[in-house]
Amino acid sequence: MSIIHIRQIETHLLNTFARYIDMTDYENKSESEKKSALLTRSLAAFSVFNFSETTEEFAGKSITDGYGDNGIDAVHYDENEKILYIAQSKWHHDGTGSIDRGDVLKFINGAKDILAGNFSKFNSKIQNKKDVIEKFLYDASAKICLIIIHSGQQQIGQESIRDLDEYIEELNDASDVISRKILRQGDIHRIISGGAKGAPINFDVMLRHWGKMDTPYTTFYGQVSAKDVASWYEAYYPRLFAPNLRLFLGSTDINSGLIETLKTTPEKFFYFNNGITALCSNISKKPIGGDSKESGYFECCDVSIVNGAQTVGSIASIKNTHPDKLDNASVFIRFISLEKCPEGFGTEVTRATNTQNRIDKRDFVSLDPEQERIRTELQLSGIHYFYKSGERISSPEDSFDLIEATIALAVAQGDVSLAVQAKREIGKLWDDISKAPYKVLFNNSLSGINLWNFILILRKIEETLIGTQESCDNRTRMYIIHGNRFIAHQVFKHLDLSGLQDPKNSISGLLVTISAVTLNYITKTMESGEMLYPDSYLAHLFKNLSKCRKLDEALA
Repeated sequence: MSIIHIRQIETHLLNTFARYIDMTDYENKSESEKKSALLTRSLAAFSVFNFSETTEEFAGKSITDGYGDNGIDAVHYDENEKILYIAQSKWHHDGTGSIDRGDVLKFINGAKDILAGNFSKFNSKIQNKKDVIEKFLYDASAKICLIIIHSGQQQIGQESIRDLDEYIEELNDASDVISRKILRQGDIHRIISGGAKGAPINFDVMLRHWGKMDTPYTTFYGQVSAKDVASWYEAYYPRLFAPNLRLFLGSTDINSGLIETLKTTPEKFFYFNNGITALCSNISKKPIGGDSKESGYFECCDVSIVNGAQTVGSIASIKNTHPDKLDNASVFIRFISLEKCPEGFGTEVTRATNTQNRIDKRDFVSLDPEQERIRTELQLSGIHYFYKSGERISSPEDSFDLIEATIALAVAQGDVSLAVQAKREIGKLWDDISKAPYKVLFNNSLSGINLWNFILILRKIEETLIGTQESCDNRTRMYIIHGNRFIAHQVFKHLDLSGLQDPKNSISGLLVTISAVTLNYITKTMESGEMLYPDSYLAHLFKNLSKCRKLDEALA
């Protein structure tokens, strides 16, 4: 079947992507060389099109394959989802073989150069994408997806997989910033035979302890195996999710909690998770299993998940790293049939399930009486502090909120770990209001006026950081953007903060000195960073505690 599959894949690639791919560098090559290169490039375009929200034309224009590509055959930044896709492809005419380790290592090194902003190592095709790549490099919340795709039947070698996973693990030790997709002939054929992007997603599902609602609209609900959920993600991402629903956001404070539960106590996941809501054009129970409510098999047509993207994504991420943990995990799911629903009902469900009854970790901060004490103290001084969700700052000149307060207190502490955590995942600082790190920041020794002075200092630091970006080179700008919390921590460490507790003391004299101190520590941070971690991906560096500790020690 390999040759048949290869011919079908070839036809699809040429019909879909060939007209959008630049082949001018092959004008003087033989027809066989041209075709081989075109199919290799079309494979890369296919992978970009399949995983990102883009068109066939823009997928074709993502191709960077050619002399001096540094192992990178396609680059595409999905600005809506904030994901940078980097692909390597290989076409095998006979449908056998794989990608060798040397090519994989070259691909990894090329990815490292892109993340470090070393554009001089690339051909003009990648250099022409510099502006859009820099949008990714300057965004600390953006993610990376590495794609290796080939038309052979064989898996890539275990050594190559280990090289790839070691690199991913290195970057993800700070946060889940990078993932990988590896596609071979069978995967490609399955995607193509399943139809183009937008084709209905149909599958069968087994529900345990299931139930049904007939009125007003048909709904089936029950427990589904986490392994089944992971397989949906693998087969149908990103089409599985409704167009107006956020895709999987990676490592957020909520998702970290989901992933930790799956890793440590997967059997409790069902009880700790809110579950998944899916829409379908229709759903019907199959005869197998009879009327037993213990388990039932259902045929679902045109499925779209409208709530629970983070749940599904977290489960899928565990399958990649700890697949055995999914054996004992299940999740609640409901399938709402739109067969007899009024027009627009699906949109209403999507909107409502993603906006109602959401509770974030910061909401529990309002239970801490110290927050109200601080608010009251500042109110008496004409300063407005908003610590509850939903409250809005009217005039920043005399107001601030919980997020700004948390950042100011974190960078002002002597321990750099709190500044790193504020950069990496601020929600962790509110994890438990009864103990550290929350109690290190907010406690009965913190006065309202002291907190406000910290806010003023932080604002002056950030004003200097922002003002400096306009006149510096790209690498320095990346240090300022990604290292802002670390640099602020250095500034606080080297200021005389005595007397800030006394409302009678003026802070104006101290504020005058802050710009110079900030500029000094921009330079020192960059010099030490380039010495200790040359060519590093800076969005990762300043979320990595062990590296930031060494950098902090170097600046002591």
